Amino acid sequence: MLSPRPKRPLALVPRLPVRRSNVRHAREAPVGRQDVIERVELLLAEGRRLVTLLGSPGMGKTTVAHACLERAPRGGRGAWFCDLTQAKSEEDLLFGVLSLFGGGGREGVVAGGDLATRAGDALAALGPSLLVLDNFEQIVAAAHIVEEWCARAPELSVLVTSRERLAVPSEVVVELPPLACPDPGAPRDEVEASGAVRLFVARAKAAGGAVEGAPADVLAAIVRRLDGIPLAIELAAARTRLLSPAELARRLARGDDVLSGATRRGDERHATLSAAIEWSWGLLSDAEQRALARSSVFAGSFTLEDAEVVAASALDVVAALRDKSLVHATADGRLALYASIREHAARKLEELGPEEVSGARLRHARRFASMARRFNDARSLQGRAPEPELHVELRQSEENLVAALAHVESEPRAPGAVELRAELAVALASLQALPADALVDVLGRALSATSAAGEARAEAQILLARQLVWSSLGRYDECLRDLDAVRASAAAPAGLRTLAAVFLGIQLRFQGDPEGARLAHLEAAPEIAALDLPRLGAMNEACLGRLSHDLGDRAAARAHDERAFDASDAIGDLWLGALALANLAQVEQEEQRFDRAEELLERALSRLRDAGEAHYEAIYSGVCGDLSLEMGRHDVARRWYGQGARFLGRIPAHRQTAVLHAAAASLEATDGDRVAAAAHLDLAERSARRSGNAVARIAVEVHRGVVELALAGGDAALTARLRERARELAEGASPDAKVARVSLDVRFALRLLERALSSASRVTAPPTLRLGPGAAWFAWGDAAPVDLSKRGPLRRLLVTLADRHARAPGRGLAVDALADGAWPGERVLPTAAATRVRVAIATLRRLGLRAALVTREDGYLLDPSVQLERNGESPSAQA
Repeated sequence: MLSPRPKRPLALVPRLPVRRSNVRHAREAPVGRQDVIERVELLLAEGRRLVTLLGSPGMGKTTVAHACLERAPRGGRGAWFCDLTQAKSEEDLLFGVLSLFGGGGREGVVAGGDLATRAGDALAALGPSLLVLDNFEQIVAAAHIVEEWCARAPELSVLVTSRERLAVPSEVVVELPPLACPDPGAPRDEVEASGAVRLFVARAKAAGGAVEGAPADVLAAIVRRLDGIPLAIELAAARTRLLSPAELARRLARGDDVLSGATRRGDERHATLSAAIEWSWGLLSDAEQRALARSSVFAGSFTLEDAEVVAASALDVVAALRDKSLVHATADGRLALYASIREHAARKLEELGPEEVSGARLRHARRFASMARRFNDARSLQGRAPEPELHVELRQSEENLVAALAHVESEPRAPGAVELRAELAVALASLQALPADALVDVLGRALSATSAAGEARAEAQILLARQLVWSSLGRYDECLRDLDAVRASAAAPAGLRTLAAVFLGIQLRFQGDPEGARLAHLEAAPEIAALDLPRLGAMNEACLGRLSHDLGDRAAARAHDERAFDASDAIGDLWLGALALANLAQVEQEEQRFDRAEELLERALSRLRDAGEAHYEAIYSGVCGDLSLEMGRHDVARRWYGQGARFLGRIPAHRQTAVLHAAAASLEATDGDRVAAAAHLDLAERSARRSGNAVARIAVEVHRGVVELALAGGDAALTARLRERARELAEGASPDAKVARVSLDVRFALRLLERALSSASRVTAPPTLRLGPGAAWFAWGDAAPVDLSKRGPLRRLLVTLADRHARAPGRGLAVDALADGAWPGERVLPTAAATRVRVAIATLRRLGLRAALVTREDGYLLDPSVQLERNGESPSAQA
């Protein structure tokens, strides 16, 4: 008789699997994730055994993991996918993995032993394999088991998808970012190539939505508003069955919840973005939930210290939110919430009650008002420390400053609300973080509140900030009125009254009154010395340096600017030191010492970049453009003007905008580009009118003369008229002449006009362009021949232009025709073709054909006055 078997623990043990994979169906390749897939593959190939694909809700972790699995067989690996959506414990993990081998009609067998060990043995028996453990975030406490499996199965690699890192020693984390979104203003080909837009268009078409022909800026705005999160993009794309892309973009911009009713197929917790975020919320501790809810009051990015203060939470709690992918890191190392998570957290904050909401908002307002106060004190040059790092941080926090002001204005009776409002409004004005009209309103409301409360210091700071806004709008009477009010206020701090005198000098110089400006600065000097304000003293010296230069006293200008630089350097003030260096550079430029001027400007711009002074960097980009133009380096000048214009286009700086675009118009006209010259000149004239500034008006007038002369050729009457106007401005007694003689901007424009007049007087006969066979070489006028024999596209482009000149002189060729002629048979995107043609034309101009090539609205052409000689014998050509 057989004896009974002893009882022992039961466990499910698989037989060795015959299959190499349980991945049955190929999925559509994820859009815009090739770089992440290749990164995972590289880590696995390097022998990293445990890789965690980490990401926020809706980021597409499972989709990327499937793509990695489908590539596994190429490397000789088995591919296994384990869905842990319903797992809640270590036991669930073990049975989830073991169940991979018990299906397909093969039954598990009963045997003894530890379940984790048996699972490890089964995984070891797979041989080279990739195992995906999907949705691991709710069982991260079981991570040690996965690490033990890797040790037990040396040919096994594990890819985990999770919203929280596993925090075990062998783990390598690959964080899944949002899909790439196009920048504002990006060209259509860049918009269509971005991963986020490609996913939106593909899913909208699949849903039957009408997206064909949608404007590129609309598509870009949609995906940016959705933070590039794939699930949000897919849900929004489904809405195109009812909404046009433009209407969808408008509703998203208004903050409408257009995604709440949209669903996609899949497990319930991923059916909507809200459900996906709610799942993560449910995995948080009470402290973590409260911290995330309070963090919803942030707008834009924030620092770890900001989060600790505003969320009133410990470092470990904030770190946990980061580890669980509910707070993400930005490219510059700060923290932020994706819009979908922030909106979800804001609803949770409301559920916590009005006291919680009010408390979070006031902590946020006080935090950023405190930073604003330090910034305002440094900006008003009252202290000895410049604190450039604070300027950079506040630039990064502009959205939070706006939100903080809104919080304070919504609770005007809160303790300290008047002071908080004033500090925030002044900082926003100094940073030009809002449109000028909005800043006038914000400062006006803050001024009313401070006046009623008798806050003299805050009132003076608001008036000083507002006069800068008035100046940018060209409203000089209001500007001077605010400065007079500060000077006349006995209750205002003495340092701010002295600052008003310095600003008065700056404003009078802007308006073409250098003598009045000089008196204001001289009046401020003894006050500055008595108050011991070294930074304000350095600013005043730099202003006197610029005034001395305007008035023609270059020796005094050097002395003032060198003192300003030495004083700034001694206290480490990069901003003020840069202003002094830029002043010295302009002295060198007028004395035609261009190399020295360029060196000084490079040093000034480097300091401005380090100090985060984007506004001044843009202004001096224009000065660099002027210098490069005067040196004959047109391509360099064009880049400088473009850099300055991009920034000035975002703020109301009408005077500077007018001067910059007028100079750019002179550049383009000199290069024969009529279309670009006309566009720059039109913007310059409109900006000059808005500025109401005499200097801007006269500078634009002189540059217009340069443009007319360059495009009209040897028109004797025009030449005579412009020569007389230039003489009158340089030597006359009219109000315009007095302004012109004391303005560097007008004097620069007059130098360009004199050069153009000199060139016009030398034009005696139509120039000749000689071309060798097939344009293998060309010679312009009396210049040496230029060899194009090894530059096929340039040769073919020149032949195309010459053929048009011979058949229809004076008619332009469109970009597509030139691209077909220069690169026959090549198919490229229209924007790429336009870039090719533009670069080729610029190269021909640089090689000597600047005066021969013209750009107009109908395209490019050889100047109609050019005499063309073709197929001459090849002389000795220079490369």
